[in-house]
Amino acid sequence: MRARLRKLLPSSLTGRLVLAQMVVVLLLWGAACGYLVHDTARYDEILEPKLASPRADMILAVVDALADQPDKQAALLKRIDVFQRRENNEEDDPALRQTMVVWQGERLLYASPGEPGALRTHKLRQLEKLEVDGTPWRTYSQASEVSDARVTLIRSGHAVNILFALGARGILILPLLISLPFLVLPAWLSVRVALRPWRRFSEEVAARGPDDLTPLKFGSQYSELRPLSKAVNQLLARVATSMERERSFIADAAHEMRTPLAAMRINVEALRGHRNDPRDQELLDGLVRSNERTSRLVAQLLGLMRSDAARPQGARARLSLAELVQDRLAALSGLARQGRIELELRAHTEGLVDGEREGLTSLVDNLVENAIKYSPAGSRVELGLIEQGAEVLMWVEDAGPGIPEDLHERVFDRFFRVPDQQQAGSGLGLAIVKAVADRHGVALRLARGADGQGLRVELRFPGAA
Repeated sequence: MRARLRKLLPSSLTGRLVLAQMVVVLLLWGAACGYLVHDTARYDEILEPKLASPRADMILAVVDALADQPDKQAALLKRIDVFQRRENNEEDDPALRQTMVVWQGERLLYASPGEPGALRTHKLRQLEKLEVDGTPWRTYSQASEVSDARVTLIRSGHAVNILFALGARGILILPLLISLPFLVLPAWLSVRVALRPWRRFSEEVAARGPDDLTPLKFGSQYSELRPLSKAVNQLLARVATSMERERSFIADAAHEMRTPLAAMRINVEALRGHRNDPRDQELLDGLVRSNERTSRLVAQLLGLMRSDAARPQGARARLSLAELVQDRLAALSGLARQGRIELELRAHTEGLVDGEREGLTSLVDNLVENAIKYSPAGSRVELGLIEQGAEVLMWVEDAGPGIPEDLHERVFDRFFRVPDQQQAGSGLGLAIVKAVADRHGVALRLARGADGQGLRVELRFPGAA
């Protein structure tokens, strides 16, 4: 039952609040109608002496004036009765109409047709309640001052009958149906205005970047938002603490590993110079290669830690991508010579951008090292810079095996490597590139290289402000 009710409720919080307001209006309207019917059945101001007495005086005056003309008296009493029974558009409904009984002494002069018939009352000039066959009626009786004539005005006192009669004529429901459409718009506007702090709170949360874990400022002044704001701030604090512990662990572990790795390489290099046995030399070369791979992994872990670390805006500066790329190509030229790879730079612009030199250096190094590592011997790695409108386009293109299009998104995940890859690696290089690019607002795209061969990495930098 609860699940069905949830399906019927609107998914919008605004819609639910508007619906709640409409339900409250319906409940209040129902309570008001119930009280009205109950009060009408219990007490009717039409039969109050101050209102009923003039009507009774008029009827008694007709009776006394036509006492010697019974035919005219009966006809006029009937016309008065018809007028009373159809008064206020009651359409002669027994639950709503007013009837009368006129006596001359003990002789019945006139009684309205239908229920309740010729009632005899005991009280004069006051409201009296009687029951006929279990049905309650309210009566008001008054006697003539000049004769023994007496008139009794009668109205129903049955609350259920009054309720159904009023409902059948739309007196209870129709005003509500007419007013509800005009209530929905004000209710919706009031809910929208009342929920404005929630929208401002969500806007502050949405405006936060992945590196901004400072406490939220908005919401603490509203008692309804204060628990949510406090819970979100506590969550942000726990996430910041956890991330700081993770970064500290990676940094500490990487630093601790660099020293023994460096010492091991020095010792192996020294041993290689004192060994003449080709088999020993082969083993030592394998140790050196393993050391190099481990050292690169440690360096990439440090780079990944730095790329994830939150940096203040003040750490950024205006720099030239062309100058940065030239420096890094010079630094990596030795690695390219070992693999007989040609590095080519096509810089058609200085490429002024606002960024962090350390992060962009890591970005360029990882792209170029990957391109050199996966390119076949004797091939070329091309770097280019060009301005396109307000953006600076940089690309790195190689002649390697490339990356299948269905894996273009996956290769940016940490430790993910393309299946059946021949070259050794850690799967962190492109993850570092992606982290640095996101932090600088750089659009990153992978594509096929020239003639459909190799890999082309394009980065669109926003120009310097």
